[in-house]
Amino acid sequence: MIFKINKHISYKYIPGQALVEIAILLPILLLLIIGAMDFGRLFITKIVLTNAAREGVNYLSTNPTDKAAGYSATISLIQAEAQNQGITIAAGDIIFSGCCSQGNAVEVKISKNAKLALGNVLQRMGLTGGPIKITSAVQMVVQ
Repeated sequence: MIFKINKHISYKYIPGQALVEIAILLPILLLLIIGAMDFGRLFITKIVLTNAAREGVNYLSTNPTDKAAGYSATISLIQAEAQNQGITIAAGDIIFSGCCSQGNAVEVKISKNAKLALGNVLQRMGLTGGPIKITSAVQMVVQ
């Protein structure tokens, strides 16, 4: 079978065509880029919370007497670790459990609400009910 190719077909450039294409694709591209940035911020926040909880539980497992002081040194250590990475943790966001008898596990749980750049858009679409709560918990045996 032989196909004829018509060499006389010409494509005319429509003025403003590129502008219309950009107007259609730009919002979609911006949503993808901002969504990726939000996901990255959530991921970094989770890593920082995990590291801070790990530092706190490590300190508490080797210094169980801090419970008598109201966990003040442990809370300061957790807040300093998170602050070094640019995240502020309130003392009320830190929960201790299982402390502090030797041989038992102690747990430090940290929660933080993360605001998203696309938070209002996602709420209007019904995908989220507000800020996303990120939680990290770490356990270690008291020495």
